[in-house]
Amino acid sequence: MKNYDNSILFQLRLVLAHHDVLRSKVPFIFKRYIRFFRQSQLAAARRLKDKERIEVAFFLTIPGMWKADYLFRAMQENPKYHPYIVIYPYSQYKGFRKEEIDETLHRTEEFVKERGFEYVIPYDARRGRWQDVKKLYKPDIVFFSSPYKDHLPQYFIYHFRDCLTCYIPYGFSNFRYMYEANYNLPFHNLVGCYFLESDIHKRLFAEHSLCHGVSGMVTGYPGNEVFFRSDYQPKDVWKPQDKIKKRIIWAPHHSIEEGFALSSFLNICDDMLCLADKYQDSVQFAFKPHQLLKFKLQQIWGAQRTEEYYSEWNRRDNTQVEESSYVDLFLTSDAMIHDSGSFTTDYLFTHKPVLFTVRNEEVRSRYSPFGEKMFDAHYHAHCAEDIDRFINETVLNGNDPMAEDRLSVYQKYLQPIDGMMPSERIIYEIEKLINS
Repeated sequence: MKNYDNSILFQLRLVLAHHDVLRSKVPFIFKRYIRFFRQSQLAAARRLKDKERIEVAFFLTIPGMWKADYLFRAMQENPKYHPYIVIYPYSQYKGFRKEEIDETLHRTEEFVKERGFEYVIPYDARRGRWQDVKKLYKPDIVFFSSPYKDHLPQYFIYHFRDCLTCYIPYGFSNFRYMYEANYNLPFHNLVGCYFLESDIHKRLFAEHSLCHGVSGMVTGYPGNEVFFRSDYQPKDVWKPQDKIKKRIIWAPHHSIEEGFALSSFLNICDDMLCLADKYQDSVQFAFKPHQLLKFKLQQIWGAQRTEEYYSEWNRRDNTQVEESSYVDLFLTSDAMIHDSGSFTTDYLFTHKPVLFTVRNEEVRSRYSPFGEKMFDAHYHAHCAEDIDRFINETVLNGNDPMAEDRLSVYQKYLQPIDGMMPSERIIYEIEKLINS
């Protein structure tokens, strides 16, 4: 499979698009740029102290990257803030099909509409051009949902030096090999407020970034705040059945290429359909692929075979495809099977049985110190027979010896910090910076 992220053409496109020949490629120049950028942002934050209404733009490309429901609502209810979502295309430089990018845009718009959130799509249809948000809406604070530079330049952090920029990771940072990608990209060194999941993550940010983690703030993870809220009533997103069945999510990761290959998808994709048939009278399955899996399968299988495979998961009475937010799916499920990086932590918030499909023996060594603790709270499968055993013994018959381990990890690393919800702590940190 062609790896676009490492291709010379892809990297050249990014450099040319962002005018980035020197800025992030020469360490001496970039360190000076980091200091200059931070000073500008701190000055921008202080200017907000006496402003009556602060304009807050939340950038979003893909529904699965949205982790700010409670934060957005809290700002909506506070007359000091005017939050809105900016929807724009995922990637312009990786060679993905335009139809797939447009479909993702539409899915993101529907996702935001369902929540009743104010949003804008800054596209000029007459000229066929994506417009400059800073000129159109003049945001004071910008929340990014992605740290990568493969978006259009007008939506990358370089363009927002005179705003207070903020970042909520779109998933728990669990991997050792991802230290550079999670903590030391140009974005991470420039962002004004990096809201981190735990003290472990803050220490890693300080150790692995050029900026020494100066913008890191431990708030807990707002993406999973809903699991702390007893008043939340999840929607039943499962296909109706003629009788009560156990509900199992299968959530394969997208990393099917050579090199760092976390995903077992290509090894077990047919086995999972067979297991769905085997347990059709007692289990229903939700196929919850990472958003990028479909893009990558189209590159190695072709569009037709990829569509046929996804259609198989919608065709059966006891199976379905789920490509929207995971919260309702998680809360109404009985168990999960996966090999996803962030879901290694996310599903532990539910306290339900969870199985990791281990592609090879190197997988655990790829996790960070935090991620290892999450990984060890899982059951592990090395083949289809292990998955079958988990379904039969743990899900159907209730033999769950890992229950106490999951609870221990949750209490030690995942529950709210000092009783304060992540969204509350984020607003507290922003206001502390504005008033400093």
